[in-house]
Amino acid sequence: MDRRTVLKFVGATVLQSRAETARSQLLQISENPATYQLQFFDADEGQLLDCLTEMIIPTDDHSPGAHEAKVHAFIDLIVYHSDQSTQQAWNAGLRAVQQEAVRLFGDSLVKCTSQQREKVMSAMAANEKEPTSELELFFERLKSLTIDGYYTSAIGIHEDLQYQGNKPQMKFLGCTHDDH
Repeated sequence: MDRRTVLKFVGATVLQSRAETARSQLLQISENPATYQLQFFDADEGQLLDCLTEMIIPTDDHSPGAHEAKVHAFIDLIVYHSDQSTQQAWNAGLRAVQQEAVRLFGDSLVKCTSQQREKVMSAMAANEKEPTSELELFFERLKSLTIDGYYTSAIGIHEDLQYQGNKPQMKFLGCTHDDH
């Protein structure tokens, strides 16, 4: 066997091992999210990320939000297994959020009131169609992974979407809202 073939096998084995580790960690988050330990973000960054994801998908009278679904843990795992440029972008984005909160209110976002947090979020989403600033670009990444993390969690699938599994539907009633 030549050297290139051996290197391909070794590389494939390493990638498969990382994928298996990530898969088992995702399973841990979905089955018992309270036991997950942050791997990439530190505790303060994890708290900030938890606050931001809950602002995007808050708890309401229909279902729990991103906080209860532990979406910040999902994002931590994804970023941990990402390349260095992605990790740097997430670090820079969280720093930009903190800087905006300090600039506007003199304190970290986590310590701000809900109205103050909304103003920071508005600054993040200000130019959503064509993001240009670090803050706006970060918001795109944050929103995308928050949605992915929430709707792949047990809370998002079963409580919010009320998915009941692969059951045949004898009737499809369509939209049942009065105004439709």
